Amino acid sequence: MKDLAYRVVPVVSALPAPSSGLAGVIVRLAVDNKPYWCDGTGWVDLALLVGADARLTVARLTADVTNNTTTLANVTGLAIALDANATYAINARVMFQCAATGTGIRFTQTVPVGATVVAQWATPTSLTANTVANQRTADSGAATNGIDVANTNSLACADLLVITAAAAGSLQIRFASEVAASNTVVKASSHLIAHKVS
Repeated sequence: MKDLAYRVVPVVSALPAPSSGLAGVIVRLAVDNKPYWCDGTGWVDLALLVGADARLTVARLTADVTNNTTTLANVTGLAIALDANATYAINARVMFQCAATGTGIRFTQTVPVGATVVAQWATPTSLTANTVANQRTADSGAATNGIDVANTNSLACADLLVITAAAAGSLQIRFASEVAASNTVVKASSHLIAHKVS
């Protein structure tokens, strides 16, 4: 009869050298709190196997990014690498603030050379209204006409379709203030989710 009782997985500070004697053993590594399984020749990170889908790529902004000019600037950290000759459906969720009531923000994106991009950005201007910018090229789209409350989090959302050509590269989110000398801030935890369709 098999023992079906639950067992506590041992916690280790470092993965021991793999060996045939450890084949089948599961441990939890204390430094990253992840489970690992030994196949006898190496350790496999089990967290990567659960729900892993190589077609999905995620980028999450870890720090706020500020721009107080009308010149488009990269949201450093909010980019996803794209393969050549591929099609991607990309979802953007961008939390932002504007420093002054009535000041708007502009969102757009760059893509690899030769890529086709269509995007629809919905950027709120109040709790009940938003500006929709349909974009057919990189670095296009217009700024919103203003935000109703200064220094308050709002959420801009975009759906993008990118078809790359022979050149690989990155989809990079970019932004600018509607007016010069007024801060616009893209907040940490904003993120992109890209699904490689083909």
